[in-house]
Amino acid sequence: MAQNAKIAGLTDELVQSILQFDPATNKQTYKRARELATRGLRGHQYARTNQFDVRNSFAGLDEKCRIKDRDDLADALQLRLQKLEGITNKFKPEFLSLLLQLSDRPLENTRVEALDLLKAPSPPPQLTWNEILKEDPYSDEDIWKDIDYAIESSGDEQTISKQKKQKKQDLTPATSVDEDDTYDPRSCIEATSDALLHDVERAQFWSAPPSEDGFKTEITELQAMRETLFMLAGLQTSLFVVDKTRSTVRVNARFKLSHAIPATIDHLLSQLASIGKDVLRLRQWTKRPSTLPLVQTFEAATRDRLSYYDARLSQVQRRYLVPDSPIAVSLLTLYNDVRAESEQILRLSQIVSDVEPRLLVNPFSHLEELFSQTTLAQMTLQKSNFDFFSTMLFDCLRTYLKPIRRWMETGELGANDETFFIFENDSGSDVASMWHDRYVLRRDAQNLLRSPSFLQPAAMKIFNTGKSVIFLKELGYGHTLSNGAGSEPALDHESVCGNSNNVPLSPFPELFDAGFERWIRSKYSLASASLRAHLFDTQGLMRVLFIFEMLYLSSNGAVFENFANAIFARMDSGHRGWSDRYMLTEVARSIYSDVLPSVDAEKIVVRSTKSKDHERSVKGLAAVSVDYSLHWSIQNIIQRSAMPIYQQFHALLLQSYRAKYLLQRARPTRSHHPSLSTNLILKLQHRLTWFVDILRSYYTETVVAFTTADMASAMRKAEDIDQMADIHVRYVARLQERALLSGDLRPIHKAVVEVLDLSVLFAKTVAQLNGSKSRSARPEALRKSSKMENEKGQESDTAEDVLEGEEKEAIEKRHSLARTPADALRTVDTEFTRLLPFITAGLRSVGRVGAEPMWEQLAERLEWETPARGQKDRH
Repeated sequence: MAQNAKIAGLTDELVQSILQFDPATNKQTYKRARELATRGLRGHQYARTNQFDVRNSFAGLDEKCRIKDRDDLADALQLRLQKLEGITNKFKPEFLSLLLQLSDRPLENTRVEALDLLKAPSPPPQLTWNEILKEDPYSDEDIWKDIDYAIESSGDEQTISKQKKQKKQDLTPATSVDEDDTYDPRSCIEATSDALLHDVERAQFWSAPPSEDGFKTEITELQAMRETLFMLAGLQTSLFVVDKTRSTVRVNARFKLSHAIPATIDHLLSQLASIGKDVLRLRQWTKRPSTLPLVQTFEAATRDRLSYYDARLSQVQRRYLVPDSPIAVSLLTLYNDVRAESEQILRLSQIVSDVEPRLLVNPFSHLEELFSQTTLAQMTLQKSNFDFFSTMLFDCLRTYLKPIRRWMETGELGANDETFFIFENDSGSDVASMWHDRYVLRRDAQNLLRSPSFLQPAAMKIFNTGKSVIFLKELGYGHTLSNGAGSEPALDHESVCGNSNNVPLSPFPELFDAGFERWIRSKYSLASASLRAHLFDTQGLMRVLFIFEMLYLSSNGAVFENFANAIFARMDSGHRGWSDRYMLTEVARSIYSDVLPSVDAEKIVVRSTKSKDHERSVKGLAAVSVDYSLHWSIQNIIQRSAMPIYQQFHALLLQSYRAKYLLQRARPTRSHHPSLSTNLILKLQHRLTWFVDILRSYYTETVVAFTTADMASAMRKAEDIDQMADIHVRYVARLQERALLSGDLRPIHKAVVEVLDLSVLFAKTVAQLNGSKSRSARPEALRKSSKMENEKGQESDTAEDVLEGEEKEAIEKRHSLARTPADALRTVDTEFTRLLPFITAGLRSVGRVGAEPMWEQLAERLEWETPARGQKDRH
């Protein structure tokens, strides 16, 4: 009874949900409907078999077979289940459920070999003419003659006799002219069936007018699917209205499908129309003319993908026109298939919409977008999208690689090629700066390189390879590149990503960088290696750097001291022509010819201007400069900007050598004033000599030795001129900084020079005490007369004073206080005591900030004889 009450309650709910009215308002109708429903439900006392439970049971059986190592049985079962999917029968779940219930331990009792017994016997082989002739060969020659199969009659006999008589009369044989080869064209036309014609006309639903005003024309679902495929292929249809001028596609409201809810069909057709609109916009974009080769390649690659898309649509259409097996006609299924087939095309359409406004400004923006889409597809494990965008990227990249290949192989640029990131800045630039000035990288307003972002890491190698080719051509060695050129590695989807069925594990940017690096290396290595060999072997780059180290950095102290002493001797001689550049050049060449080949020694040129203050300060030695003639190829590495630093370091060494030169000659004699203490003179000479020796040792044995060794090691590893020039720039900058010549260390350097000037004052004072007649110890009257002579007419032989205003005033003040030799010695002692702690404290401070251990070591060496705190100096 409870079961019947439950069924009665469910029956009432079913009737109310269908009738949609209150039973109290129309009891008779409700009672009649309830009786009909109850009568219909009585015939179905048992529920239908659940098809999903049956499917799960077979899936579990398949899994059990595979776990038990019966893959043969599982494969056979799966094959037959797949065949059953094509059969439509409402009792198929019951049949399969019955088979499951009848099965008795299928894993143990089933043999797959027994299934061969169910196969139908193969039909006998078809009889061939060879077999017929083998049994009954023919031999009569008249076997192929025509036979008259007509029934003989008396009429026929009369006709035959008349023909015989006519043949006897016609003795002349017939010719081809007498033959009539015309035929009746009506014999080629087959009669048509009016019923078939009526069916064709009825299928043209677009030509049928609506039966009444406001009513829609009814079409079948197959006709809607055919119209949809036509629309996606870019053809005119009746179900969809295509406006090519506005690139829009909308559904025609005149048609309907009677078997479905109109709102559902309208929504589904609208979704298909949206896909068609994006595809139509992509088709129209490919038909627009473009003048840029990069854009033309992009358009061609897009047309290829559209052609493949049309072929896929044709396969979908063929599936419904000529089905291999019974297939359900479903517009929803078509939508899912179209959506899957159009996924890449729709994304490509969106890419075109995004980059089209930017192509005129950034003609390679589509390459960057394709690269990002490929990376995104790999990250989301979408194999089809990854292959689609990756192959399209490499297809479009071939055009962009053409100017890169031409530049790297021949060093040539296309005429007015605004899309390439290299251009010629100054075609008439000096060859000495050709590497740095003639060609430059093209940048935008934000100083960003105008090239695809994924190629920018290799831009400098591309840039330097082309410049290396041009450099070798200027040197006359361009033929070595063409002789040594090898095969170019492929740069495509297969060579970069491989042929695996799965997405590569390595990130696509890394795979592309590795493949592009191989492609560049095939051209870069040859050009850079050839140029490097010519610079090191033919032009002697390391030999030139060795000569510079000797000329400017005193790597050979004995030779440099001979050259410095020769200049000092001419300065102290009082001769007006001591600064003659021809004489100084000859002196330098004769001294350096002992350690250099004559070819290299002849390239040395010394220039000097007469300084007014060389007798009171060592800074006047900055007027002496040494030049060395370089080949233009080496000048691209040792640039002009480095020469002032070399000259500055050279002047610094001359100043230290000058102080040492004067201190060695400033020895007290017994003729000095008896009131002065000899111990003070010896003390000052010792302390100044000790300071100068430590300073010279720091410059030559620490700064030059360690910095030059690092530079030489890095230079031997450099691959191109850019690296060589950068190494040399950093080398001279490090020399300038470690030698305290940079702007940040100017106060310390100024204090060092003041200590060297104290050596000059000390030597001058001792010379006065000794009564020396040398130029450095002339009476004040003689010096004043010499100065007046220069002011009268000899200013043309002197250079501008190299001393700055404040430093010159300090020197003047120091010399004005030294009215007597005793005052001068006390001034030297006081100033040295003041300057030395300042120098050491400054070195320690900048050493901690700049993390330069050399400065700390120099400060330690300068403080080794500083008196202990609280201990008074006896002098």
